[in-house]
Amino acid sequence: MNSRRHGITFVGLCVALFVCLVPAQIVYAGNSFKVDESADLNFFKLQSTIMKVHPQNNYLIAGEKIIELVDFRKGKKRFRTMLRNSDGDKTSLKTFKRGQKIFVRGFELPDGTIKARGIYQLAENIRTRNDLRKCSFFGKVPVWEPTIAK
Repeated sequence: MNSRRHGITFVGLCVALFVCLVPAQIVYAGNSFKVDESADLNFFKLQSTIMKVHPQNNYLIAGEKIIELVDFRKGKKRFRTMLRNSDGDKTSLKTFKRGQKIFVRGFELPDGTIKARGIYQLAENIRTRNDLRKCSFFGKVPVWEPTIAK
């Protein structure tokens, strides 16, 4: 009889512990829950040649795909596509020319639109994927470089 009472006590304590910990885990998970971005969009990389540049409309065509530049505001910060020349310096879309080799890193939206996170002009000596891997920008994706909106 004594062991049965201990068994019931043990089960009761386990249920009480479970009832206390589950809501705490739900609250904790609720504060740190992040939406998986890849559920809504596909990350995109492209090494190709520029077919056409449209600086006035903020897009270019490369690899038979329209690559749109990102330009949006969140609060007082403005986020834009990072444009870099072959030396890694900031540049504008006007410096990109037809026939230039580029590397594009971005994402594809569910409707098929491709938004560029970064576009890098490639030096003439970059011909293969192995050459591309040696470039400083190829490794980690750099953080967004927001500018303060005025």
